Amino acid sequence: MLIVMRYVSAVALYGPKRDPLATLVSSLQEIVASFLGDAFRPYVPEQVHGTLVALNGPGGVNDYFLEHRGERRQMDYAAALSLVAAAFRTPLTVRFGAEGTFTSRGQSLRARSFSVHGGSVNLIGWPREAFDGEGRRLDALRRGMTAAGVLHRYHATPADVDDDLYLVLGHCPDADPAVVARAVAAGRDHLAARPAEVSITAADVRVVAADTPTLLPAIRSIPLAETTPDDLVALNGG
Repeated sequence: MLIVMRYVSAVALYGPKRDPLATLVSSLQEIVASFLGDAFRPYVPEQVHGTLVALNGPGGVNDYFLEHRGERRQMDYAAALSLVAAAFRTPLTVRFGAEGTFTSRGQSLRARSFSVHGGSVNLIGWPREAFDGEGRRLDALRRGMTAAGVLHRYHATPADVDDDLYLVLGHCPDADPAVVARAVAAGRDHLAARPAEVSITAADVRVVAADTPTLLPAIRSIPLAETTPDDLVALNGG
């Protein structure tokens, strides 16, 4: 029997955008399109989002505990929703294009802030707390989810750190690599000259389910405050 992968995630900023993010996304997409033309397939603005943590797994068995640890860990949906809600009792401010004293996956923030990997055009920001030396707020949320039976996709080992808010702006799988490199350089220059801070509140967080990792079209998109454990049971197939 063919098993169709279902993607269920708690995400930030899915849907209509407000400034400064709306302008930042459109400006970077325009820069890439100016270099790549039709070889760049931009996401529609509503589709651009930052995944906080994936909540998918057939029958409620967490996909990434099974993949990374070989454990059939049943997700506690009520606890998972409570943990995400608690993380946004105060707004999360994410900085895009700012320089910091830390690195991300061994790279400078400039290199990581805007890039193309595997044909995916990516914009990355980090919580303000990281710049202020006050901790890793997103990583702490993702790490804390293990108490609800949810292992973050990029925590394959206990030592892994993922404090990024990662937004895909579109795809360019067939573009000339040399031209892609020029587009990336231009995008990084734009970010460095026009850094932006985006404030994310609980109202900006939704649980979205789709049959593709792009989350478009969405099967369901539910505000975090309205999502119930029964919703997650249904979205993961019982």
